[in-house]
Amino acid sequence: IIKRSLGWLDAPLSIAAGLAPVRAFADEAKAEGFKKAVVLGMGGSSLCVEVLRAVLGAAPGRLELAVLDSTHPDAVAALEKTLDLEKTLFIIASKSGSTIEPNALFDHFWHAVSRLGGQPGRRFAAITDPGTSLEKLSRELSFRKVFLNAPDVGGRFSALTLFGLVPAALAGVETGALLERARAMSRACSPQTATRDNPGLRLGAALGRHARAGRDKLTFVLPPALESLGLWIEQLVGEASATEGAGGEA
Repeated sequence: IIKRSLGWLDAPLSIAAGLAPVRAFADEAKAEGFKKAVVLGMGGSSLCVEVLRAVLGAAPGRLELAVLDSTHPDAVAALEKTLDLEKTLFIIASKSGSTIEPNALFDHFWHAVSRLGGQPGRRFAAITDPGTSLEKLSRELSFRKVFLNAPDVGGRFSALTLFGLVPAALAGVETGALLERARAMSRACSPQTATRDNPGLRLGAALGRHARAGRDKLTFVLPPALESLGLWIEQLVGEASATEGAGGEA
């Protein structure tokens, strides 16, 4: 199982070769007059996009990002009030393709868009693993685009795969530069980097030292511009430490 889950280790390198369709999709969405892209997803499929939206925003002329990761009626209604459905592109993001929440959100907005007439599938795209029920559904309904992500990357590690890069490209983020910075950090954290210069080892050692001392809370003090990053890190650390009774998400 582990061998089939290590794709994240070289994702910043392997995904770079396949960016052309992502960029073409983003250019097509801009050319057709879409103004907003709404990502419907949960956890690892949504938190990276929320950070991109809050921290980087959208480049001039590119699509504004919105993220809906709640099925609470108030949250759905609040977002829907901000949308011009004629100019909104919906991205259904689900690794398994069977997650209840994004599927329920899709049903809601599919019916809303269908009332506009025409070809509702042209206002939808999907990001999922190969062979999922979402892939099948998106092809049956003639979605504008179906992106199939590498199946050997777990949801919490998917930021630098299609789950993060497709919305990033729609918003005008320079995805090539983003991946190059990730590759630079990967090199810095590699076994070839001396311990004293390795930021990954230093952080891990600090967390372990404090844990042994009985400090079981991790707190980040962030400036307002990076506030959303704290929510993402909370999910990553909580999910990673929630196995075998060792911890959980707060």
